[in-house]
Amino acid sequence: MGKLVNKETLAQSVAEKCNMSKKDAMKAVNVIFDEMSDALVNEGNVEITSFGKFHIFYRKERMGINPATKEKMMIHSSKLPKFKPSQTLKNKCNETK
Repeated sequence: MGKLVNKETLAQSVAEKCNMSKKDAMKAVNVIFDEMSDALVNEGNVEITSFGKFHIFYRKERMGINPATKEKMMIHSSKLPKFKPSQTLKNKCNETK
């Protein structure tokens, strides 16, 4: 199984590598994710060199089926964040060890 990365482990890694307290590292991680979220909420883009790009995708309104009742229903349009990995990240993922 691969390595699990979440806010907690990111903050721990930042704290160790930047010689700062875990509390300050968690604040830094939260600021980063808040900035990324705010950009996407305001229909901007997030581009992280050597990692990838996040942007908003508009899903059209469409007909669907309620799996419980088998009744047809309209699924409203929505906005979703999408991620496109950079070529650098793709290459890293395909390196053989």
